[in-house]
Amino acid sequence: MNTRIVLALLAVYLGVGALHAEDKVEISAVKLADLNAAIAKHKGKIVVVDFWATFCIPCRKEFPNLVKLHGEQSSTIACISVTVDNPDDSAKALRFLKQQKAVFENYLLDEKAEVYQKEFGFAAVPCVLVYDRNGKLVKKFSDKEFTYKEVRKVVDEIN
Repeated sequence: MNTRIVLALLAVYLGVGALHAEDKVEISAVKLADLNAAIAKHKGKIVVVDFWATFCIPCRKEFPNLVKLHGEQSSTIACISVTVDNPDDSAKALRFLKQQKAVFENYLLDEKAEVYQKEFGFAAVPCVLVYDRNGKLVKKFSDKEFTYKEVRKVVDEIN
């Protein structure tokens, strides 16, 4: 077989593998300190952190908008999803994330509700936090119904 053909086929094969690796949806269980570190590592980008759960209907309704935001602005915005589902329900959460094609950072927060609610200052999901490029919390969406239209408005203002 011609060497050029073999190299071309190899390049296509490796390229397809790389594409699938990038598109992989994963979830990692983390403690609060690990989550804070994951948020902080994106300094220089706007960070949108979406706290959600599979049992939360408003969370599931708005989640596709986080995926869309990531798809449109991943070069300037870091999207992070954090499920507060029970760690025993991680397979259910992962199934949802795969259905949504959530190819950004996904975490399952393995902490008691009181711990993360006190740390981030919210009573229930859904909750979305928006951080500026310096890591400063700019806006918290919680304790009332909100949409990603409102989240995007804040992101656009600081972008």
